Amino acid sequence: MAAQTPYLTIIMPTFRAAKTLRASLDSVLCQRFTDWQLLIMDGGSTDGTLELAHAAAQADPRIRIFSQPDKGVYDAMNKGIGEAAGEWLYFLGSDDLLQDEQVLDAVFATADHRGYDLLYGNVVGASYKGVYDGVFTYEKLLSRNVSHQAMFFRRALFGRLGEYDLRYKAYADWEFNLRCFSDERVRIRFIDRTIASFGADGLSSRHDVPFLREVLLPARVRWLEQQGGRPLRRIALYDEYWRLLRNAAIRDGAVLRELAGPAIPPAIVGMAGWQHRIPTGLLKIGFCSKMCMFAGYLSHLLTGKI
Repeated sequence: MAAQTPYLTIIMPTFRAAKTLRASLDSVLCQRFTDWQLLIMDGGSTDGTLELAHAAAQADPRIRIFSQPDKGVYDAMNKGIGEAAGEWLYFLGSDDLLQDEQVLDAVFATADHRGYDLLYGNVVGASYKGVYDGVFTYEKLLSRNVSHQAMFFRRALFGRLGEYDLRYKAYADWEFNLRCFSDERVRIRFIDRTIASFGADGLSSRHDVPFLREVLLPARVRWLEQQGGRPLRRIALYDEYWRLLRNAAIRDGAVLRELAGPAIPPAIVGMAGWQHRIPTGLLKIGFCSKMCMFAGYLSHLLTGKI
């Protein structure tokens, strides 16, 4: 029997999820670890999602349903945080699946997790080539995000650091993860296990321009300054900054300095200058963008800017 106050709250945002919800629910209901509650945070579905959810809630009192219009998935997640009773929180999409029936048991059945605020493992999915993506550091997090389907948070962490920032429509979870990994008080542990299968739908493939401009670019420039600019000599990293400017639509040095500060490395200012001279349509073609990046890299290497 689960305790009256659950140890884990699973928050599942839904909107028109009738095709996938049953499988996601089943991946939770089959868990050997039973001390959980599941909050279905529905955005006002009209496709049969709520009928499926209510049937599940009638069969299992650990499931609760909230249905009202929201401002997107992160608003639903924030509302779920406000309703959660568990000491730990986990966010599962309505088209995601817990990997097997022993996942939650592996995370919470032993006392190993008690000294931490954030636990994370791996995920698999159609958009990934194999298992994604091992141990993260702050530096690695500047390049790619930890999948939220791989992460477990102490509920108190959101009280300390704040909730998801709704200004970032596709990457509010990435912004929150950067807050966690940059705060030395947050105790983080990697669990070498696949936690979930990532659904085909989602937000991560969309460019969140405000996030790229306001959060990721300044953070990456600060890190680069701390390294003395030397990492840009690695072409793979140079390419990451090139793509960041392209995806954030920053093609003006003055805008770049306004966003990232006056001490921005000259090679990055140069990238914006190169992209300013390239037709936008060509920049959107992967091969053309890569060739232009390589030309810029060689120019900056030969002129000593990197």
